[in-house]
Amino acid sequence: VFLENAGGLLVVREVPVPVPGNGEVLIKIKAAPVNPSDLARIRNAPSQYDLATFIPGLEGCGTVVAAGKGMLPKLWMGKRVACSAEYPTSGTWAEYIVTHAGKCFPLKKEISDEQGSMSLVNPLTALAFIEIAKEKKHKAIINNAAASALGRIVELLCYKENIPLINIVRNSKQAELLKSAGSKYVLDSSEPAFIEDIGTLSDRLNATLLFDSVCSRQLEKIIDVLPAKSSVIIYGNLSGEEQILINPRTLIDKDISISGFFLGNRSKENGLFKNMMNLRKVGALMSSDMKIKIQGSFPLTRAQEAVDTYLANMTEGKVVLKA
Repeated sequence: VFLENAGGLLVVREVPVPVPGNGEVLIKIKAAPVNPSDLARIRNAPSQYDLATFIPGLEGCGTVVAAGKGMLPKLWMGKRVACSAEYPTSGTWAEYIVTHAGKCFPLKKEISDEQGSMSLVNPLTALAFIEIAKEKKHKAIINNAAASALGRIVELLCYKENIPLINIVRNSKQAELLKSAGSKYVLDSSEPAFIEDIGTLSDRLNATLLFDSVCSRQLEKIIDVLPAKSSVIIYGNLSGEEQILINPRTLIDKDISISGFFLGNRSKENGLFKNMMNLRKVGALMSSDMKIKIQGSFPLTRAQEAVDTYLANMTEGKVVLKA
C-alpha cells in the first residue's frame, strides 16, 4: 500500500520482495490493523518521507520466511510472530515486511492472526502508561478518548493494578457503552457540566495524571481544573488542532507539567531486555483476558475503504487489513 500523493488516496503497487540484512527477518504478513498512529503517520508522510517508497503500517502478524545473520533472526525462522515496522519503506500494510528481529515476538497458537496483529502498539502503550503512573507515584489516572481499543486496555490494566481510572468519552452513546461494560468513572466531554465534573472527580480521586490523545481546545479548560502537581501527557492529536492555548498562570500556580509520549521513544529508553519482558507480559494478556474488538477485515486492495470505515466509527472496533 502506498500513498498516491500528498493528501491523496491509498493505492496498491507491486514491488520486489525485500531482503533481510544482519539482525533482520522477512515476514509474510497475515494481518495488520489500522491504528490512529498509522493515520497520523500517513497524514505527516508527505513532509517526512519519500512517497515513492513509503509503505504504511506500524504493526502486524505473520510468519518469518527468511532470516538475516544473527541468533535472534534464526530463532524466529518459521515462527508466527507479532511484529512492528522498523523502516518507513517496509510497513506492515504489505504482503511482506523486513524488520529488526528485536521487534518481533512469537505468538501462541490460541491467539488469532487478527488479535496477534494488534498485540504491540496499543498493549505496549497501555503498559507504558501504567509504568509511568507507578514511576511518578500517581494515585489515579485520567484518559481521554477512553472508548478506543487502547482505552479499553488501559482500563483492564488499571483494574488489575487497582488504579482508579477516569474515562473521558465524547458522547452519551460511548458513555453508556463503557458504563454497561462495568466502567466505574465515565465522563462525557460534550456535557455542559463536564469541566466542573472532571475537576471535582479528579480532586476526589487525586487523579494527577492525564493522558490525552484528543488534544483539542478543550484541553486548556481541563488543565485549569486538574489538581496541583498534575502531569499532562499528550500521545495523539485526534482533534487535528495544530495549536491550542494553555493558560501559563495555571501551569505556574499549580505546578502542572505537559509532555509528549511516543511509543518508539519509550522503547528506545527501555532497551532490549525491558522490551522483551514487556512483550512477554503482552503475550500473557493476549492469551487470557485481553481481546480487542474488530469491526471488519479488508484485503490490501481495499486499504482506502478500510481506513474510511475505521474513521467513520472508531468506537465500533478495529479494522484489519489481510494480506
